[in-house]
Amino acid sequence: MSEEHSSERQSGFCSATCSDRASLRKEIGKKEVKTSDVFVTCNLPKRFEHPHWFNGYGCQLSKQHPFYRTSASEYGWFPPGYHSVPSVFFPAGQTFTNRLSAAGMYRNYSLNTGMDPAGYR
Repeated sequence: MSEEHSSERQSGFCSATCSDRASLRKEIGKKEVKTSDVFVTCNLPKRFEHPHWFNGYGCQLSKQHPFYRTSASEYGWFPPGYHSVPSVFFPAGQTFTNRLSAAGMYRNYSLNTGMDPAGYR
């Protein structure tokens, strides 16, 4: 890669295909691939159907110096892709939460018979 192309490269681009303006326009013009186009899916919400909508990951906006990165930050460095999002989704029911919100939290109304702890002397 020549020096003039490397100077045009901006932070925030994860892939080498977006290193210049022409390839960036080409990438933007591509049809967005959904998870259901790649895998057989069942009951997926839109956030899993379009994993390219996820933003805010390290490779997209990190201004941290590479010397100070930890090995734990590697887990969240790249956004999810089609191979890492679930292909089936079965949400949990909200019955317990709905009943708890209607009845209120449990409160103990029993008599406190213990001694108060001695304070500082």
